[in-house]
Amino acid sequence: MVIRIREWAAGALILAALPAADAFAQPAGGISREDVQRGVTVESRLRRDYEPLGVRLGGFRLNGQLDLGGGYDDNIRANNRRRTSDGFTDQAGTVSLTSDWTTHAVGITGNFDARQYFGNSDFNWADWDIGAFGRYDLSTTTNVEGRYRHYRDHLDVYSFDVQTAGVFQPVPFSSDEFQFNANTTLNRIGLLGTALYRTYRFEDVNIGGVQNRVSLNDFDTVIGAIGTSYAFAQGRYANLIFRVQDIAYTQQESRGRDSFTWEVLGGFTYDFDGVWQARIAFGWRERNYKDPNLKNLQGPAVEGQLTWAPTLLTTLRLDVSRTIEESIRRDTVSFNRTQGGLSVDHEFLRNVILSADARADYREYQNPNESAFDALFTLSTRYLINRNLSLVGSYTHSRRLEATRNLPEYDRNLIQLRLRIAL
Repeated sequence: MVIRIREWAAGALILAALPAADAFAQPAGGISREDVQRGVTVESRLRRDYEPLGVRLGGFRLNGQLDLGGGYDDNIRANNRRRTSDGFTDQAGTVSLTSDWTTHAVGITGNFDARQYFGNSDFNWADWDIGAFGRYDLSTTTNVEGRYRHYRDHLDVYSFDVQTAGVFQPVPFSSDEFQFNANTTLNRIGLLGTALYRTYRFEDVNIGGVQNRVSLNDFDTVIGAIGTSYAFAQGRYANLIFRVQDIAYTQQESRGRDSFTWEVLGGFTYDFDGVWQARIAFGWRERNYKDPNLKNLQGPAVEGQLTWAPTLLTTLRLDVSRTIEESIRRDTVSFNRTQGGLSVDHEFLRNVILSADARADYREYQNPNESAFDALFTLSTRYLINRNLSLVGSYTHSRRLEATRNLPEYDRNLIQLRLRIAL
């Protein structure tokens, strides 16, 4: 759902482990050293004939893109017993203004993504966020950074957590996030410290004239982490991170759900031969609740990703994670979530990128003892027309394979087509 331990733990691990990138000359056209250097994937490879140039404004660069399109959803309720299909229009965009300085950095960014159904406006949603950041470089290996972002987001109607909470339409919420990072490198040792404060404010949802008080789940969270890495060689690191999280609910009747979480993760980031790369971390996580009647959560913490590039034109990626996330249900607080997936990206032509992604999502609740197992499969194509125009098409099939509480299983097919316009 909302708080993803995986995101912050993994982020700290990655930031602590990543070395400074080597600088290479950029020959005009053809294959460059960046195209074939270790770690470059189909998605991360620059395509100089098709990359948007942006707009230079003195020492800053303005980048932006706008997506316009639509599609068809054959099960907008994620419920086979009340199956409803509908078409929709989509709009999405992003804009950023960032400095292009040799040292230090500042910038502002904004994003939005919205959908409107033709005949079922209750399922419409509009997400957006805007933020700013600043980085001060104390040296080539040491810097501090501050970030702020305001979000307007929603919980999806297809979520098992949303459905079992008795909410059968998107749940909007707003959030403010403040983050501070500091990292340095001492010879072979990398050090990272991060602190984050974030608020979550949910909107009550009216269903059939009855108000569902989702706002009872409003909470604030504080996250802190310290991490270290040791470099055996270029692209080969051992990582260790310790992380804590405090969650405090704002409504008095929900204060018993307050919790404190700690976790320790150790692992490695390893480039084996330029073809295989892996980032794996194992550890232990424990969450304790203020209300003694609530059962504490504890168990293994896992974060991993394996990347295989059999050719320069194909990249396969396998990833897995296990997290604790907050629930909006009144009869439970948190749940363990295990996610995994396999994705394939293939450069069919220099300007035609084909992708396939298969994912699994397993949620476990302790009190009451419930679970849900969902699967998702996506095929997509990206056609780069020129620097400023591209077409993105996708087909997604999702299916609930198993669920307790007599919640009906469902399958859903989603087709989308977007025209992307970039600066």
